[in-house]
Amino acid sequence: MHQGRYIFGAVLALVAPGAMAATTPVLSTDFTLADPARVPSNWTLNGSAKFDVTFNGATPVVQPIVSLTQNRNGQLGAIWTNDTYTLPSFTMYADINVDFHPVGAGVSAECPADGFALAFANSTTPNTNGSSGGGIGLYGNDAEIPQFMAAEVNTWYGNSIDDTSTCTTGKNVTFEFSNIDSSTGTGRSMGGTPEAGGAFVGQVTAPDSLQNGGFINGGWFRLQWDVDTASRKMDLYITGLDDTNNKIQNLKVAEVTFAASAPPLNFKGRFGLTSGTGGGTEGLRVRQVVVFSPAVPGGTALPSATAGP
Repeated sequence: MHQGRYIFGAVLALVAPGAMAATTPVLSTDFTLADPARVPSNWTLNGSAKFDVTFNGATPVVQPIVSLTQNRNGQLGAIWTNDTYTLPSFTMYADINVDFHPVGAGVSAECPADGFALAFANSTTPNTNGSSGGGIGLYGNDAEIPQFMAAEVNTWYGNSIDDTSTCTTGKNVTFEFSNIDSSTGTGRSMGGTPEAGGAFVGQVTAPDSLQNGGFINGGWFRLQWDVDTASRKMDLYITGLDDTNNKIQNLKVAEVTFAASAPPLNFKGRFGLTSGTGGGTEGLRVRQVVVFSPAVPGGTALPSATAGP
């Protein structure tokens, strides 16, 4: 299923030209359209991904925030950069909001699902996505997304590691990494390891501050995903951006070091975010994405010049 929409047009003329300082990001996008130097001219929206729509009474209002899933079941959404990159290391920041307010008859009103990913993939085109449900808009399309790595947030209790029987225990939010190369057989299997790669590598349960409404329906957060191709290390940090969650600052929630036997991390790829729902639902919104290369030290706050909304 492809519903790719290239974001082009007159906004291209607004991108700031000229030489950049050493700390200038290789990619900086403001999906709120508040910064004319950071308009989303380099991205393609796929599947259920779209600019958010809210209602002022009966009048629909398009909000300048990208929404990947909208609390309906069976959704898959992905946004990918049109450009590809080969980088020795990188740090990817993404400002996201995850909410759980199911919409529609027959949709589970109890448990959110399934999750989302910050991804770097050698997809053959930016006009692509994976499958819905547990595929989180990333897995299940080996032909067009044959190799990727990702930092993932899982929200489905059946894929948790502390309690797989119910979402009422507050242990359904987990963090993990993937390192997938379909040509070597390291696919979606949840049994991934640092030695072999695969999916759900280094999975950890979110701390209590990010469970029970701390993360889902908890406001806006900034995720920082660091990847070093030389050391083969990844880590993930989270920072709260609202008055209600800003006690969480540069909190490391997961890390992993892949062995040399795992698929390599030094391939040419696109940056993206993906999300999917199945029987359970959730909404994922994105305000901005910023990428630095080389990677910045773990837990480094996004510089104020590019901090965005």
